[in-house]
Amino acid sequence: MAKTFRPSVIPLVLAAILSFCACNDPDQIKKVKLQAAGGPGETGAGVHEAPPLRICVASILSPEFSFMTYGELAQYLGKRLNHPVKVLFKKNYAAANDSLKNSESDVAFLCTGGYLAARETFRPEILAVPVVNGKMVYNSLIVARKSGPELELGDLKGKVFAFSDVFSLTGRMYIQARLADLKQAPGFFGGTVFTGSHDNSVKAVAKNFADAACINSLVYKALLERDDLYAKKLKVLETSPSFGNPPVVAREGLSPDLKSKLRAIFLDMHKDEEGKRVLKAISIERFSAPEPGLYSSAERVYAKATAGKSIRE
Repeated sequence: MAKTFRPSVIPLVLAAILSFCACNDPDQIKKVKLQAAGGPGETGAGVHEAPPLRICVASILSPEFSFMTYGELAQYLGKRLNHPVKVLFKKNYAAANDSLKNSESDVAFLCTGGYLAARETFRPEILAVPVVNGKMVYNSLIVARKSGPELELGDLKGKVFAFSDVFSLTGRMYIQARLADLKQAPGFFGGTVFTGSHDNSVKAVAKNFADAACINSLVYKALLERDDLYAKKLKVLETSPSFGNPPVVAREGLSPDLKSKLRAIFLDMHKDEEGKRVLKAISIERFSAPEPGLYSSAERVYAKATAGKSIRE
């Protein structure tokens, strides 16, 4: 039985690309309503507020960080659309997917694993993909303490392993696929814990709550750049193939005109000064249209990780 690890929040100001994952309670939502001054959301005599565009986010790090990050981005979108925007913070991938599927949100920042899971039950449409360090891809890293004897995956047999989220490609599915390739039984690890986020997985390993974890490479890189004490205690045992970055998607049934406007805003925001400032603050260089086959490697891992069982198992 996997346990849940609940460390204190790590107060890091990291990249928005880090904010595509999750914590633990699928029902807890934080809502933020934003709109351009003087826009259609103004209220007054004879003025009716327009229904807001609802953007769903499942956070990889602290809710406080996600609030800051997506608040600025939502304000930017609201100004460009001249329309009110409401941000809904979901605390894991499953809740974000359900929100989009049930039309409780219009646009979502999904993780790659969550996006692949969503495609099994409905048809989210990719609007844009973030480009970080000149690339639209990232990796899963299997990490352990530098002080430990582990040098490769095989050394983790019987050890305690930390996952971030059930739907996480880099934080859970990659290691499941690797064990399937090695024909290892489900009891390969001595125990597992769910930490709720990649930075919490780093902390769990560094503080000896777990012996190893698989984490998002962009999170790890950002933590090291911030001189994070926990990240500095870890070593990388294995690096996965590259996977397509977590996409920004629209729900089924969203107006084609609105989807077209949103896509244009995302793809062009690096061309204006305010857009550049917002992108810099969230450590994304720009957004791009997805390249053909961008998610092929992730699809192979997803298929192996979920073969013959529910993704939630």
